[in-house]
Amino acid sequence: MSTTEAAGKETSPRTSKISMLLSAIFMGNVGLIITFLYHYPTYTIVLFRGISGTLFLSIFLIIMIKYHSFSLKFLKESFKLHWKSLLIIGIGNPIIMYLYFESIILTNYAIAAFLIYINGIFVLILLVATKLERVAKINILSFILAIIGVAIIMEFWTGQGLTLGILLGILSGVILAIQIYFMKRIYIFREKNPTKIKTKGNIDILLAWWPTLFIIFFFLPVGVLDLARVTAIDASWIIILGLIPTALAFVLYNIGIKNDKGGNIIILSYFEPVVATINTVIFLQTFSIYTIIGGSLILLANILILIFSRKINTS
Repeated sequence: MSTTEAAGKETSPRTSKISMLLSAIFMGNVGLIITFLYHYPTYTIVLFRGISGTLFLSIFLIIMIKYHSFSLKFLKESFKLHWKSLLIIGIGNPIIMYLYFESIILTNYAIAAFLIYINGIFVLILLVATKLERVAKINILSFILAIIGVAIIMEFWTGQGLTLGILLGILSGVILAIQIYFMKRIYIFREKNPTKIKTKGNIDILLAWWPTLFIIFFFLPVGVLDLARVTAIDASWIIILGLIPTALAFVLYNIGIKNDKGGNIIILSYFEPVVATINTVIFLQTFSIYTIIGGSLILLANILILIFSRKINTS
């Protein structure tokens, strides 16, 4: 990063891990929140998230501009340097949101959340295939444990695993992996090419705000009529949806992924499906021992990465 960008903006690995963990906790409640908006079509619920999330992220941008941490010049420079990655990230986001919300509705909070987080496997494949980053063996083991955990939660041995809801969940995970990969490319480029970064700005806010705009572009034409049906109670849930599991979660996620090396921090995002599983048990009153076993494997994957990631990356 350039001096102007790095000043006061660099985050320690510990801060990145905390940010990723908080992001996962916030995102883990998205299924519970959209339960209160089920009387709208899925595309309209996604639109609600886009509008509300963009509103809050725009407020963050205004604050950044006030404190000279963001500017139109920075925005123009970012597009000049990263326009291909930004375009892929933007187009992918509304597709991911729609597939994920449909999966939640067709299955439940826990299953949908675990399925979207198979993205870690595909991110790992992209990192290895493109040699973008060194991937430690412990990360491969952790991702394998996480996927086994997901398979157990799905109870794949019953032969009824590949339903429409599960298929949509898997697709959401694949597209999310592509989005994460290109987001990491932006961060790595800025880290390795500091002389090309001429303008001060908060790239974390930009990478959270930009994709939410595409949600509005994609779904406003089909969901605009539903905006007239929004009640005061609906509006309160839309505000919560836009603030907690969207604006705050996206910014915290980007802070976490910035410092991620070979999956060491990103695996903390697996706490999202753990939170979703807890919500499923409490609010949907759906309990399965296989969900507990699978979730425990995912927690084990997190514990392994926390214990051994520093040793492996410094060896």
